[in-house]
Amino acid sequence: MSKMILKKTLTLSLFALSMSAQAEINKELLANRCYELAQTVTSLVPSQHNPTCVDKLYLASMQMNTAGALILDDSTAAAKQIISNAVSALQYAELTSCKQYIQISHSKLEANKLKHML
Repeated sequence: MSKMILKKTLTLSLFALSMSAQAEINKELLANRCYELAQTVTSLVPSQHNPTCVDKLYLASMQMNTAGALILDDSTAAAKQIISNAVSALQYAELTSCKQYIQISHSKLEANKLKHML
């Protein structure tokens, strides 16, 4: 009887440990995607001539970097809010006729996906 209880306990412990390790991997993947998106948005800046576009793209890039750090710190609610702010900055860049509209729009959609994955 005690062996059966021990086996069940061990099995449940291994399952819980496995789930915890999986959560860590997912957290790192989401943070890395935030960092990659920040780099993508930053790469759009040199082609911009409108100072407002430059400001909004840099702002969105910094916010995505911050969100990545918050995800690693287990601050998902704060990360979601920061990503929402980045989406707003990217949307503003879309509406002000910034160059590379398609890439900006795609970056906004990617940021929204990341927000919903949290």
